[in-house]
Amino acid sequence: MGSGKKRERDSTGGSSGAKEEGETQSLKKAKIEDSTSASVPQVSCNPCPLLVEEEWVRQQRETREKMQLLVSAFSNSQQDQYEVFRRSSFPKSSVKRIMQSVCGTPVPQNAVIAMAGIAKVYVGEVVEAALRAKQDLREEGPLQPKHVREAVRKLKKTSKIPNSLYVKTCPLR
Repeated sequence: MGSGKKRERDSTGGSSGAKEEGETQSLKKAKIEDSTSASVPQVSCNPCPLLVEEEWVRQQRETREKMQLLVSAFSNSQQDQYEVFRRSSFPKSSVKRIMQSVCGTPVPQNAVIAMAGIAKVYVGEVVEAALRAKQDLREEGPLQPKHVREAVRKLKKTSKIPNSLYVKTCPLR
């Protein structure tokens, strides 16, 4: 029997195969409709979230490729600096202790991880600004406290970091 159907498909050029596929899909729909109750509304499957996810995956792949291209163009000293930056982090226990002393309550681990990341970015921005300040002063050698102070002053002036002296009052009081 199975070989007769196979010959029939081959001789008709696959048209009966498409017909069987359509019948199979309609049977699947009928089974789904039978299994669901009338009170449950049918929700159509929207392919849009998949497209958004595919776009996100594509962008991530492009970003990774661009980063690999950039890193491959680094000099040896730049690669060393990049590796040190990638491996550096603030100890989670210290960040947690500071956060708990400020908040006065236990702090979730996710908040500690986020704060450690924010602190790393903050220190990176201050160091970059300090290097620019040292360059502006046409000085050689390692960073000095005066370079860091100048960097923080400039970052506060451009509102890149908050100024602790300025306290915003609540408009409702």
